[in-house]
Amino acid sequence: MARRRRDAQRLRRGEFYRRTGGRGEAGPGRLPQGAAGAQSACARRAELAAEKAGWGTPLPAGRGRGVSVEVGFGSYLAQVAEVEVKDGAVKVHRIVCAVDCGIVINPDTIAAQIEGGTIFGLTAALHGQITLKDGRVEQSNFDTYLPMRIDEVPVVETHLVSSTEAPGGIGEPPTAVVAPAVTNAIFAATGKRIRTLPIDSNFSDAG
Repeated sequence: MARRRRDAQRLRRGEFYRRTGGRGEAGPGRLPQGAAGAQSACARRAELAAEKAGWGTPLPAGRGRGVSVEVGFGSYLAQVAEVEVKDGAVKVHRIVCAVDCGIVINPDTIAAQIEGGTIFGLTAALHGQITLKDGRVEQSNFDTYLPMRIDEVPVVETHLVSSTEAPGGIGEPPTAVVAPAVTNAIFAATGKRIRTLPIDSNFSDAG
């Protein structure tokens, strides 16, 4: 667990995958040489997610893939998002997640946590805007603060890495790792970097 905490600190300092998840194939298939420590540990998880997601295979026009990695709560996660941008709207079609959370006790529970955490994080990343008017929050219920609807929810795949490490946390990590994967996928599809959340607000003026 201490090693994983050190890896998380190294990864934050390096911002390694923030830029390798860019346009084209400058992602898991072409990692910088000489990566070590946290970076190479995360690279292995990212390469697994990329392999399962079909990284490098052609996509239809308007679609892109993006990758992100995380070390947190004693676990390593890598996600690849496949996203379509069409007529100013963003549709997340598929999320592929490689998970190293130490010794696996119940794989079905881990998959369920990944699915739930991913959808929770996507809701915030896509729609989660709070606005104020005259000192009061304008959103009062789920008609104005939008959760993901069932027709928006992507396919979420979970691939577990065999490990003999102590078990790590798995509830929170997918919530944090999904937004950068999606925004990197949007950049791959459109060339537009998303600098603010929610994502919807970046396309509100698009036709």
